[in-house]
Amino acid sequence: MRFCEQNKIIPILEPQDHQAGVSGDSFSMENYGHFTLILSFGELTGDAILTVASGADAGTATTAETFNYRVTASELKTATGDNLGTESTSAALTLTAASYEDFMLVIEMDADELTTGQQWVTPAISSAGSEVLVSIVAILSEPRYAQAVPPTAIT
Repeated sequence: MRFCEQNKIIPILEPQDHQAGVSGDSFSMENYGHFTLILSFGELTGDAILTVASGADAGTATTAETFNYRVTASELKTATGDNLGTESTSAALTLTAASYEDFMLVIEMDADELTTGQQWVTPAISSAGSEVLVSIVAILSEPRYAQAVPPTAIT
C-alpha cells in the first residue's frame, strides 16, 4: 500500500502570515491511533505561543494537551535541515525567531494521550510581533480500519 492509503494527510493551516494569531482546522482522532503535525516556518518576528488543544467537538479547544516535539537541527535547505533534534515536551511552546524561523517543527501524540472524551484536536498559535509565516500539515496514522481511501477526519 502507498503512504497516502495508510495515512490521512490533512492541510490544516495554509501558508501565509498569521501574526494576529490563528487556530488550525480541527481534526478527529476517532478513527486513528496517532497524529503528527508538521509545521514549516518562514519569517518569524516576535514571540508566539503554540498550543495543541483537545475538545469534544470540532473547533472546541477545551484542554491544552502536553505534546512531544522535535525541531530540525538547522535551518531548512541546509546540510542538516532534515535532521530532527532531541525530543521535548510542552503544553504551551514559545516560538521565537532565533529557534524557529526557517525551521521545521514536528509534533506527535497518540490518540490515547488525549483527554478522555475529547477526540478533536486543534493547534493554535497566539499573536506575535509582526510576522508569523507558517503552514501546518497533519498526518493521521494507525487507522482503526485500513482502506484505500482513509476516512475523513475533518468537518
